[in-house]
Amino acid sequence: MPVRRAVPFVLALSLSTACAGEAKKAEPEVKAEEPKKVEDDAIAKRRAEREAKAKAEKDAEDARIAAVNALATLPPKLPKDIKKACDAVADAQLKFFERMFEGPELEKLKAAQGTQRPMTVNGCTGLGSIEAAACQVAALDAATDKTLKSSISDIMRVCIEKYAKPAG
Repeated sequence: MPVRRAVPFVLALSLSTACAGEAKKAEPEVKAEEPKKVEDDAIAKRRAEREAKAKAEKDAEDARIAAVNALATLPPKLPKDIKKACDAVADAQLKFFERMFEGPELEKLKAAQGTQRPMTVNGCTGLGSIEAAACQVAALDAATDKTLKSSISDIMRVCIEKYAKPAG
């Protein structure tokens, strides 16, 4: 008969621990929701800040691209000689650097003119497009906004894409 007495005791003991365990589970869940909500608010705030920063960067890049595209126009009078037009591109490039940069950066760019200028002229004459060269000169001369200081290759590229005749 000792087994019969032990069964109700074991059963009562297991039920009491099961009920107590559920009560303990329910209590932390309520407490866990509040810190999680605070954590969610912090995450949402960081996400909103990150998205706002990304949108501002995208808007600034879109404005820069629009400004570069607006600069890519032909002057009223086109040069007749491709060599003179390409020399004018190299001159306009140097003037652009002088407007946009100062101090050690400008000195470094001026020092590189020994190799940079011939490369610019050769690249321009290789295109064989007076329109593209004239666009580059006009665009580089018109670029005065300091936000465009790193956009020289984009200015040159847009003029080439817009006015150079495709080979073939």
